[in-house]
Formats: sequence, C-alpha cells, structure tokens
Amino acid sequence: MASLLALVTQWVLLSSSASAGPMVHHIESTLPRCGQRGTTVEVTLQGVFLKDPREIVFFRPGIKAVEVQQLPPLTPQVLVHSGRLEEQVRCKFVIESDCPLGEHPFRMRTATELTLLSTFWVTPFEVIPEGEPGQGGNDTLASAKSVPRNATVHGRVDTGRFADRDLYRVAGKAGEHLSVEVTSVWLTEKFYADSEFDLMVRILDAEEHELARNDDSALHVQDPIASVLLPKDGDYVVEVRQRIFKGGSNVYYLAHIGANLRPLAAYPAGGRAGKPLTTTLLGDPAGKLERSIKLPDQPGSFDHYEDAPTPLPLRVSEYDNVLEEQQAKETQVAQLPAALNGIIDQPGDADGFRLKVKKGDRYRVRVFARALGTPLDPRVTLRHVDANQPEIEGDDASHADRDLIGVSTSFHRKELLDPSFVWEPKHDGEYILTITDMRSLGDPTSVYRIEVEPTRDAVHTYLYAAVIDSAECPRLTSIAIPQGNRWTVNVLLAEAQGSRFKGELDIIAKGLPQGVRMIAPRVREGQKSVPVQFIAEPDTKQLGTLIELEAQPADGSRRIESGSHQAFPFLSHSGGRAWHSVLVDRYALAVTDPAPFSIELVQPSIPLSQSGELLMQVNLKRREGFNESVDFQFDWVPPGVQAQPTVTIPEGENSSQLRLFASPSAQPGNWKVAVTATTTGGSYYLGAGRTRVSSSFVDLNIAEPYIALKNKPAAVRRSEKAQIVWDVEHKKPFPGEAEAILLGLPKGVSVVEPAPRLKAGDKQLTFEVDASPDALLGQYKELTCEIVIRQAGQEIRQRTGKGILRVDPALAGSK
Repeated sequence: MASLLALVTQWVLLSSSASAGPMVHHIESTLPRCGQRGTTVEVTLQGVFLKDPREIVFFRPGIKAVEVQQLPPLTPQVLVHSGRLEEQVRCKFVIESDCPLGEHPFRMRTATELTLLSTFWVTPFEVIPEGEPGQGGNDTLASAKSVPRNATVHGRVDTGRFADRDLYRVAGKAGEHLSVEVTSVWLTEKFYADSEFDLMVRILDAEEHELARNDDSALHVQDPIASVLLPKDGDYVVEVRQRIFKGGSNVYYLAHIGANLRPLAAYPAGGRAGKPLTTTLLGDPAGKLERSIKLPDQPGSFDHYEDAPTPLPLRVSEYDNVLEEQQAKETQVAQLPAALNGIIDQPGDADGFRLKVKKGDRYRVRVFARALGTPLDPRVTLRHVDANQPEIEGDDASHADRDLIGVSTSFHRKELLDPSFVWEPKHDGEYILTITDMRSLGDPTSVYRIEVEPTRDAVHTYLYAAVIDSAECPRLTSIAIPQGNRWTVNVLLAEAQGSRFKGELDIIAKGLPQGVRMIAPRVREGQKSVPVQFIAEPDTKQLGTLIELEAQPADGSRRIESGSHQAFPFLSHSGGRAWHSVLVDRYALAVTDPAPFSIELVQPSIPLSQSGELLMQVNLKRREGFNESVDFQFDWVPPGVQAQPTVTIPEGENSSQLRLFASPSAQPGNWKVAVTATTTGGSYYLGAGRTRVSSSFVDLNIAEPYIALKNKPAAVRRSEKAQIVWDVEHKKPFPGEAEAILLGLPKGVSVVEPAPRLKAGDKQLTFEVDASPDALLGQYKELTCEIVIRQAGQEIRQRTGKGILRVDPALAGSK
C-alpha cells in the first residue's frame, strides 16, 4: 500500500511538472487596430478556437460589433510560445460619434467559450492606412506618403533584414501646431513581444532638418510625443522608426498627426468633484494655456483630452486644493483632508507644506506625479516641527499601495514611482511635509498632487491566476456558463492600503442576467480567496455581459468600499515584465451552448482529518453521443489542504476518485468545495479550446485528528531487534481498530510483522523493528506514523508523530 507521504510527494512533483505549458491565446491578431469616431470599421480577428463566433463583448460604451461571422480557415502558422493562427472571424465595429477615445478592451463569445482579451483603439482623426508599396516604399523624402493634418496613420514597421523608417509628408502654415503622437507599445495586442515596438518620432522640414524628436515620454512612457509651432509655410515630414533595430513581426503603430495642442501636464492636476477646475496647461510649444474644466461628480482619475487624440490624466477628490505658495518657505494647510499641489520646476527644488494634526490620526498620503504622466520622481518626508529627522518618508510604492489590485508584480507601471503610505502622527501639533525629486531634477512640467485623507475600510475583489508570466488563463479566471450547467471561479480579495476591516464578508453580484444565479460561500475573517459558483438555467438566453462583484460585511452593519479588478498583460517577455497592461473594473460573463456532460462530486460521509487524507468520489453524466475522456480537478481547496493533480476519466467510463490531503495546520470547520471538469482537446494549460463545467458545492468538514502520537527516541543495533514506542493521545473516539504504518525507516530496517493495531483506549503503540547486518548507520529524525481508520465504508488516513531512531554498529563478536 502506498504511504500517504509518498502520495503527497508525488502530487507535489506532478503539480510542479504542470507549472508551465503552451501559451495558446484565442485572439492573436486584431486588424485594423483602430477606427475613427462616428464610423463603421470592418475588423478581422485571427487566432485559434474561434469557431462559431456569436458576439463581441466590449468593456467600455460607445462601440458595438455587428455581422460577426466566421471566415475560411487560415494556412496554419505557429507563433512564439506555441501560439497559433488557424482561424479567422470578420465583423464590423460600429463606433458612435461620442464614443470614448483610446483603448477599448473586448472579448468574443463563441458557442462554447469566452475568448481571452484583445483591444481596439478609437481616434478622433480620420484613419489612413500606411500603404507602403513594398519594403522601403516610403523611406525617403521623395517617397514620403502625403497625409492631411488631423489624421491617424495606421502603419507597420517592417522589421525584416533591414531597419525601416516611415516618412509622412504634411503641409502647414507658419505658427500652426504640428503635433505627433505614436502609439505602439500601448497599442499592441500581442502577449509576447520585445523591444521591436519601442519606436521614436522626428519632425523634419522639407530639407530634412530636424525640428523635434522624441523616443520615450513621461506621459506615454515608451511611446513618443513631439509637437512644434511651424516656422514657415510649406511641407513638413514626420519620421517614425525604431530607436534601435530589433526584428519582429507585425509591429503596428498609430501615428496621430494633427494641428492640435499637445500640453504635457496641467496645474493643478485635479480638483473637487463636481466643481469647475481652473487650471493651466503646460508643456505645449505655444506656452501656457488657461482652461476651465468641469470635473465629474465621482472622485478618482479623470481623462481630459482638450483637442488631442490622447488625454492628460487628472484627479478628482472630495476635498479642496491647496496650491503651493512659491515665495513662502512652507505653504500653510488650513485643514485636512486636502490635496496639496505644486511644481518642482527646477533642479534642487523642494516644496514644503505645514500641516496640523493630532496624535493617533490615520492618514493615507498618496502622491500623483508619474501617474499623471509628469517627469517628477517624487520623494516625500514628514517631520514634526520640533524634530530634526523625518518621522516617515516615502519614495516608490508597491502595486497594492497604488490600488493596482490584481496586477502582477511582473507588470511595469509608471504609478509605482509615486509614493503612497499610511501615516499615524506620533505627536500633536504641526508637521512639515516636504516633496523633492529623487534625482534632484526639476522641470516646468514636473507637476505633483498629494492627496492627504483619512484611511478608509475597503476590500476589493479580483480575478487572477498564478500561471507562467502572469498570462490570462481562461480555465481559472473566465466566467462562461453552459446553459443548464455550472461554472466556478476563484474570487480573490485584497484590502486597500490603510484598511482595518475585520470580520466576515459576503460576495454580492451586480448585473447578473436573468436566469443566472450565484452561490458564494461566506468569506471568513482573514480568508484571501473564495470559490464562487454561477448557475445558468437550461432556458437562460445565450449572451455576453459585464458584472461586478463586491465584498461587503456579512453582518450588514455598514458598507465598505469595494470594487472589481482584473488585469491583462501585453507585450510581455519570458519571465514576465509586461510593458503594457489593461485594467478593467468589471468581469465578463457569458452563457454558452449546453455542455455535453455534467459532473457530480459526491458528498463525503466522513470528515477530512488534519494531517489526513480523504478519497472523494466523482461521477460523470454524459449526454447522448458524447464519449470522450474528461479531465477534472479541484481549482480551490481550503487553506492547509492540498489536492491531487488533474485526474482523467477515460473514454467510456463515468466515474473516478480524487484525493485531498490536509496539513496539521488546516483550519477545522465546514467548507464548500467543488470540482471542475473539462474536455481534453484544446490547450490544457491556459484552457483555450475546452468546454468547462463545475460540480455543485459539497460540504467538506475538516476535523481534528483522532489521535496524536509522541515518540520515545529508540536505538537498534545491526543484526538485532528493538522496539519503537509511541505514546498515544486520544483526541476523539474512532470505531473498531486502526491500522498503523511506520514510515521513514532507513534502508536495512523493517517492521517485524504482524504490525501492531491501535484500539480505543490504548496508551502506547509499539513497533518491533529488525535491523539487517548492513543497515545504514546513523540517526534518523523523520519517523512518523500513518493511521488508517475505516468508517462508513471509507478509509480515513492520518499521519501523526515525529520520531527518532538511531542505528548503531553491531557489538563485537555478534553475528
């Protein structure tokens, strides 16, 4: 009989071997990459497992898809990390005249799945294809493509054997703006790529004299921005190329070429919710520009576009602004909460604010600078007026500090350069808040905003799968429910910075379609994830929609802040470090065609004992005509419990079993668990191309062990016998006799049969062991016992005790 220890070791090895796999994404290409407001664009999606497309589900308003249809299959192409191009879908994106500009994430619903995320961009300008006539077709001044101003060129850098540059000719008059923004890194829908998307831009006159150039920008990081006032009437040339040559395929970009203003910052960079903000736009070649902007009623981040194709990020708060007094040593802050605003406008500049607080108050101090796209790398200190050293200081921040909930630490985000921390003053009185640039740099656009407000209780939900390179993993994070069936997804929970909420939580769904219901077990205090199950009735309409999941106190005593979060990496590399990521605040849900099977997890009749094992029965119900093999597994188990890896029910069979193992620290109590089952085609690792269902929840009772053993160290000589004695502590009664198995004996030492059996009331458990003449000498500290109890027709296996055995040499003259 295989020991419990050996089985657990085997499970760990199997799980490790499955930790990496082919990175198969449904949609590998979306073309074209953009469309103009108020137009209808024909779009082609290419990838794999796109058969029987039904609907496109967008995450933002103002755009929809019509005439979704499958095209003939492609000649198969293999991409990096086993991605594939085999199938294609054509549809039309209808873009409303007031559609929000920028990036629009979407998924496609097929007959059986919800695809991985892809993106499409909306621009205010007319879209003009590059249309390069062969390699090098627009690489010279003579061959530069003529385009009007206020156009978005949909281009592609040809990264074959030679470096490519694309030139565009545009006419202008003296004193007019020529502003160019290139979107490439932020545009790509590729999951795996490299620096081939890192482009630069130059603005040239007709004689190819350089007027402006930009590679990286504070506002758009790797994507460049350039803007000039034209010195004279005539033609000008925009050049787009790689900064450093790097080969790659399908390096698409959008070159927004306009007569628009291109400010790089606004001061102040935010204001009070629902109020007009008087602000100054900075960084435009025409100089400072005064504006009055109506702010939204809801606090948070806000995009202001002016007349540019991409926005300036602004902030909206529930409290008033405090502007730095440039001539004062420190700016007095009348009261908190407040938003402190200023500019580190020259090297070595330091701004100070004087705050009055009480000991024990709790404030969240958040700086917004890099998050607003300004070049400032801020550092903040807080010092009591009577102290010489700071009480607290902040430089960079973690993902959690910046409310990047569910965003992998392998994702690059500019917000992480902005400090955010919780401050509890140690004294009553006045403090000096000082902000500087970490590099002692300064710039007229180095705007900052520091929001100082009381901490708030907040718990957020998010979907995330710990897979290689933090890729999106539909088998673990999608929600696609077959009609008449179930889908279970693990919902994770994260407390906001400064939250002190303690207690149980309920998961609350918003936006569930008719015919879909949710079962969410109550979240225990301190629990970080919970399985949430969605059930679609047989007559539920097939559709795609967006839902929200909130976490709220189970006792109903109050409401706390809660939101939904999911992050998707693009332009990633082996090992992670994605250059671009898309964040959404709702979850996509689909109701799909009925699955050809359902799965049942049989309610266990006995508990799972701490340090024990439990065998779970699983039954498969097949629809007529479905005879394929089916994989099943636990995607969620309680803390301290480990599940056997994926088990396959072979073709023609309808049942199997799966083991659970509880560690000594597994939390006793009743838990809801379910198994998920999938077809075996498609991609086993991320799950694309598979039909997936869930069993109903069953109750898993984790109980204290029946007994605990304590060892008395023993010794045995070669060629002799000895006893290993365990003191028995009975924690609860068990029926009949228990089988005892001694584990961890060294080579050459064995138990003398028959092995002892344990009965109720026994105070000791004694094994007689026999050492062979060549038994390994030494001290062995990993002895343990496996206790097997039979109850209700099932075996309860429990491992307990830690013992020591010393193997000594034989006495001289002994045989």
